Amino acid sequence: MIATCTTPFSKLTIFPPPPPHTCLPNKDAAIIFPSNELLSLDYTLPRRSSPSEVYINHFPGAARVVGTGKTALDDFNGDQYAGERAQNLYFPFSSRMEWKLAYWLLKSSLSLGEIDQYLNLELTKRNHLSFRSAKELKARMDLLPPLARWKSQKLAVNPRYPTKKPVVLFFRDAMEVLQDLLKSPLIHDHISFTPVQIFQTAAKLTRVYESWLSGDRAWKLQSKLPVGHTLLGTILSSDKTTISVMTGNRCAHPLLISLANIRTDILSKASHHLLQLLALIPIPSFCHPLQEIRGVLVNRLFHRSVDIVLRPLKIAAAIGHLLTDPVGQVRRCHTPSDPNHIEAYWPHAQKSRTNGVEDPCWCDWPSSDPADFLLPEALHHWHKGFFDHDLKWCINVVGALELDFRFSLVQKRQGFRTFPEGISKLKQLTGRDHRNIQRYIIILITGIAPRGFVTAIRALCDFRYAGQAPRFNDITAARVQKALDEFHEVKDEVIRLCGRLNTKGVVIDNWEIPKLEFMQSVFPSIKSSGPILQWDANKTERAHITLVKDPARSGNGRAYEAQICRELDIQSRMRAFDLMTSMKDANISFGITGPDEDGDEETSAVSSSSGLGPLPVIVSTTSDLQQMLDPVLKTVWGSERPKKDLFIYAIELQSAPNALKPLRGFISSGNQTAFHLLRDPDLKTHSVLDAQTFFRLPDLGGALLDYMKRAQRGAAVFSLSGQRTNAALPSPFPFKVQLWSKFHIQGRQYHNTHLPNDIHTVFATPPGPEWEYGRNDCVVINIDNTKLWPHSSLEGHCIALVKMIFLPSYGRNSLVKPLRGTEEFLVYCERFDVVNQPPPPPQYNDIPCYQAWKPFYPDYASGCYILKKALRANGTPFGDIIPLSQFRAQVDVSPRLRGPADSRLSPMNVMAVGSDFLLNKYWEKELWYILEKADPCVSSNSSTT
Repeated sequence: MIATCTTPFSKLTIFPPPPPHTCLPNKDAAIIFPSNELLSLDYTLPRRSSPSEVYINHFPGAARVVGTGKTALDDFNGDQYAGERAQNLYFPFSSRMEWKLAYWLLKSSLSLGEIDQYLNLELTKRNHLSFRSAKELKARMDLLPPLARWKSQKLAVNPRYPTKKPVVLFFRDAMEVLQDLLKSPLIHDHISFTPVQIFQTAAKLTRVYESWLSGDRAWKLQSKLPVGHTLLGTILSSDKTTISVMTGNRCAHPLLISLANIRTDILSKASHHLLQLLALIPIPSFCHPLQEIRGVLVNRLFHRSVDIVLRPLKIAAAIGHLLTDPVGQVRRCHTPSDPNHIEAYWPHAQKSRTNGVEDPCWCDWPSSDPADFLLPEALHHWHKGFFDHDLKWCINVVGALELDFRFSLVQKRQGFRTFPEGISKLKQLTGRDHRNIQRYIIILITGIAPRGFVTAIRALCDFRYAGQAPRFNDITAARVQKALDEFHEVKDEVIRLCGRLNTKGVVIDNWEIPKLEFMQSVFPSIKSSGPILQWDANKTERAHITLVKDPARSGNGRAYEAQICRELDIQSRMRAFDLMTSMKDANISFGITGPDEDGDEETSAVSSSSGLGPLPVIVSTTSDLQQMLDPVLKTVWGSERPKKDLFIYAIELQSAPNALKPLRGFISSGNQTAFHLLRDPDLKTHSVLDAQTFFRLPDLGGALLDYMKRAQRGAAVFSLSGQRTNAALPSPFPFKVQLWSKFHIQGRQYHNTHLPNDIHTVFATPPGPEWEYGRNDCVVINIDNTKLWPHSSLEGHCIALVKMIFLPSYGRNSLVKPLRGTEEFLVYCERFDVVNQPPPPPQYNDIPCYQAWKPFYPDYASGCYILKKALRANGTPFGDIIPLSQFRAQVDVSPRLRGPADSRLSPMNVMAVGSDFLLNKYWEKELWYILEKADPCVSSNSSTT
């Protein structure tokens, strides 16, 4: 269960709705706590706009500062041991070096016994550390400045329903945890307090939804608050997790908390520690003989426990609570959540489709309604739902053996998982595995499953891909609902083909699937609470490892709940202490800078009148703090292994004096794509004719001659025309060719073009024992420099198969002047042509994906473009030489197998023997947005108020 104590879920309509406040939250759902209004799903796709900037309405009078409070550094300076730290900043440690050693020891995976062994080494003893054992080291952590403290409460149970062990709740004050988050200087640049309405044009016709604060719900909730008060969206997540390794039955039920006001991309990174453990909900073992009654008792205890933990949030929602932000500004914040005889009450509860809880945890939470605060979530509702339902329909319709064999034919691509043993017998899969199967399911059932069935599965895939966008506007939000409507139009085909079967093989002739029913709420949820990815359970599942499993396994296995709390308290104290001491060491203070303080180096260098040394440098942004404390912040904020950026690498390489020419890292002319190759060729250098034989490319010499002629004529962009002149080939060519087997390519994100995409590796190896026809990947090539990838989609581009990567080499002592066009990396490619398809049904013709590659239409059933190899009259492929700088992206092109697949096929030969192919739109999410030609929804970072 994920939550945000002031946000959405739409009402479900397939089953009768339960009475208000009588159901337990779905443990896989997301929470933001309010409304009762019904959201209409009647809509049409609005006209698409193409703005250069966005326009923002800020809620008037919201989030006013009412005073000045203490910053995190002020709390550090006011700690009970501040006097000792005036003499020794790193008290209770003797120096910074000793503190860093202590920090490393307690962050490592060493057990207490192993730490004792290390401290008893003669080499370690020579350093005269102030602590001599792991126990003493951990005791020192109690002297560090405290954060939100842990509490425990023994819960009384009804004597009529005893438990096997006492029930103990471990928790922290929710408002104290939120205050610790809010005071962190590391989130100052990434947090907002004011609800906004974002529009794409000055006419304000098309809304943009990029965060919780940009949705309708935050605006409505703010309107209910007094003028000047601040709205905080509190994200809550609850789910049981196993902490035993291999054997055992030890489980924990963590309740996590964070803030929806923090930017999603920052909140989603586990290394930022923005998801905090608020409580460990007890997992009782009741003695009642009936399992159903035990279930009701567990549900009631869950709500009772959560009610205790969330009580401070409910008070804040009603009357507000003064909280301080990172620069010390104070705001009043709101965080807008006879039955006792269970044997007799349970049958009546079942009739109303409730779980027997008479006092749910949100019943006295102002402005809370499950229809609003229970949010859709992609990991369990969509990806797990695909594995539980869509995939099983495909197995039943296509056949397990046939589908497994088709999965085994998927060509290997670096960085992407394949399934050489098939998928029908897979168990214990992760969410990533579910997504990896989704990449290929459409292209593998196309050609063997009926078109109506393929359309149904494709529509659900479109729904899931469209719903994962980081930003929405009215157009792209409506596209999500359009995909769901399309599925409902053709879903009967699944039942007609006996796709829905129970465990006994009997056809299920209904659609009573809760996860499918839940999809109705996605479209209204986007408009009410912003993008669905904000509530993705991937980050909370990851947090279970760092906040529950790792701390539990670091103890001795007894009273593990208390040990988890103890370990987390130590870790949070250490991170805060490391940041504060680093700021003090660098003489930095975090606060509001006046107009005369910004950049005033003279002021910071002047000694204070009291003679205590130079005045601290005041910074007021997280970015400035990161620049001044970059080495330190890598340990407390952000990954130590950030994503590699080939764009930055290429820029740095340009200024490297000893870099080989042409540069092994460079950027395309439009700054859309970055490339990287190995410093030295990983294949032998050959003459042109030898390379022609080595790669089995009889057309290589002619293609190279035509390329050089076009380069001499000053061609700026090269296309794969495949035309050849009758001129005789030079014998020999005035150069040899250095050969590479691969290169790396990186584009820019579709919705955030200032951010790099993932790096892909494109192979072009010669034929060999393993790869009979060579290992060759497919790419998108730009053939019209007026069309800018990725927002141009496939207009002005073509698809090609990469056959050979090379660089002409004239030799070190050659007197031959290099020919024009031969001083850059070149690639021999073979072209694919598009096979145009009939247009889609009229009701879907306005969807942008059908205009992504004008004048061609994709196949309506699969949603993929149909390709075929461009061939000459004699049956040889059209090949040409193209500069590597014209490449834009790697794509997945797979053969369209009609009927049962030939048993002689393998991943190594399937591309060579296929006649027509599918451009796999679902291979990568970023590629889906490009081929969908989705509106990128300009971000509020470039805005007009």
